[in-house]
Order: sequence, then C-alpha cells, then structure tokens
Amino acid sequence: MDPKVVMVVRILLGLFMITFGLIKFMGFIPFPPVEGDGGILMGIYVSSGLIKLIGELEAAEGLALLVVKFVPLALTFLIAILFNAGMFHILRDMGNIMGALIGLVLSFILVFA
Repeated sequence: MDPKVVMVVRILLGLFMITFGLIKFMGFIPFPPVEGDGGILMGIYVSSGLIKLIGELEAAEGLALLVVKFVPLALTFLIAILFNAGMFHILRDMGNIMGALIGLVLSFILVFA
C-alpha cells in the first residue's frame, strides 16, 4: 500500500481515538441513550469507572499512533478495544454502531498495510 495512504489512515485513526478517548475520560459530550440490556451494561461501565480507563487507553493509543511510537503495540490494544465496542453495538445497540465500524476499518487497514 502507498506510504502516504498509510500515513493518512494512521493520523485519522489517531485523531479518532484521541477524540473518543477524551469524550469518555472528560465527558464533554454526553453518551447517546442506550436502551435495554445495553443501557444496564453501560451504566455498570460508567459507575465502576471502567469507561474512564477505556477512554484513557484509547487516548494514549491514539497519541502513540500520531507520534509513531509503538504503533504495533498501539494497534494490538486498539483492535481489542474496537472489537469489543463493535460486538457491544452489534449485540446491544445497533443504532450507534458507526463509530466502532469506522475505527475497526481504519485499524484493519493499518494492520494489513
């Protein structure tokens, strides 16, 4: 794959993950409402503080992608986080799946580049 395309995808994924990580960590944009079992699970994540940890990891891995340090390690963590986010949305909250799918597609492009 063209190195310029890989660089653009890496920067986009880095900015994407920093943005979503800071949203979870700092809470400056509220989460969209999640109905049913997904809402209960999201409530557990928020009340236990797990969502802030996930946000910190997302922001740190996005920063690692932007500064081109530990990119394979960052992608390893991001694939795991994004896969779990995708599965959550597929199983519990199909209406809000677009962010997880965009992140997964960008990360798979980088993995196979």
